[in-house]
Amino acid sequence: MRICLLALGFVLPHLPAFVAQAQPSAEMIRVAVSREDPQVTLQVYGRFTMTESQTGLPIQAGRRLPSVAIRAVPGGLALGGSVLPYQGVRIQAASDAAISLNGRRLRGALEIVRQQDLTLLIVNHVALEDYLRGVLSKEAPDEWPGEALRAIAIAARTYALYQRLTKVAAPYDVTGDVMSQDYGGKSAEKAATTRAVKATAGLILLSEGKLFPAFYHSTCGGMTEHARVMGPFDLEPLRGGILCTFCSASPFYRWQRRLTKAEIGWALRKSRHGSLGMIRTFEVTKRTAAGRAEEILITGSTGLAKLIGYDLRALFGFDRIRSPFFSVVLQDDAFLLEGHGWGHGVGLCQWGAAELARRGILAREILAYYYPTAELVGLRDLADQPIAVIGGNP
Repeated sequence: MRICLLALGFVLPHLPAFVAQAQPSAEMIRVAVSREDPQVTLQVYGRFTMTESQTGLPIQAGRRLPSVAIRAVPGGLALGGSVLPYQGVRIQAASDAAISLNGRRLRGALEIVRQQDLTLLIVNHVALEDYLRGVLSKEAPDEWPGEALRAIAIAARTYALYQRLTKVAAPYDVTGDVMSQDYGGKSAEKAATTRAVKATAGLILLSEGKLFPAFYHSTCGGMTEHARVMGPFDLEPLRGGILCTFCSASPFYRWQRRLTKAEIGWALRKSRHGSLGMIRTFEVTKRTAAGRAEEILITGSTGLAKLIGYDLRALFGFDRIRSPFFSVVLQDDAFLLEGHGWGHGVGLCQWGAAELARRGILAREILAYYYPTAELVGLRDLADQPIAVIGGNP
């Protein structure tokens, strides 16, 4: 059954929809939990099987796997003192068992692949609903109101499924960090967030009958942002411009960060921009309609650099430059960034959702506020047909 949140009234001329010819299962997801470690520690609590990734050739099985170091080596994968002549292995734990990776317990199966630079790509193949249990507990405090947790769970499920259906040719669907959705696995699960996942099981958002990436963020700082800052997305639920003072209780609603000229010069010198000499100016030369920095110009004695808001945050750290929603004040040998919010500002504001829930607003109404014109749909209603997806490439 479809529940229309708001009346549909817009067409999407810029983003063609595609229907994957052979869609992967909507019940599973591939999470990259490690992408560059040369060595990890693995342990299995309970029965397991280990097979070669590509052929399924049996390697080992047992009642448990004691803690063992796994390394990428030129000849394959080293498990303790033994070398397996394979590029990748898959460890499948029984339903009542758990895999421990570097002390973090994970559900499902684990695929460990040796990469060319002798680092490991480790992908957790896990049921979508189990994945969400390990996501929601990391993305939202479990003491938040249940309606807020349910709204965030639906947004997280929609985002994850979108990535699942548009990353078919990639080795994984999402990463296990904040670049996709923060994921703590079984170790991070909490009772309240697990209840929210179970209460919304299978519920996703669609825009004009098509799946879209339901972005969300910690704190918008006053107004949500258009999704064009995240890619070629131009659809009504993600066009931003939604006033939101509900997140004012967030500790990240306002923030300051002081960047010295020397610090800026050093960071640029270590980046692709190279040395600009002595830093002279730091200014926002273009802003989005919502007021966030879209282009930043930094000039030095020997050159200049143009950065977008994301690049600046990546350069100095996403925890330091919490959002591109800031102004710049010159202070002698430094620049003071006076900012608002945490995150890109697109879609649902989590702190705003928490306050709306405290005021008695239901999850579906919270979603309607932050994703105008979206529809709430159960995956069971789509079981007999491929899911149409807005934008992206299969």
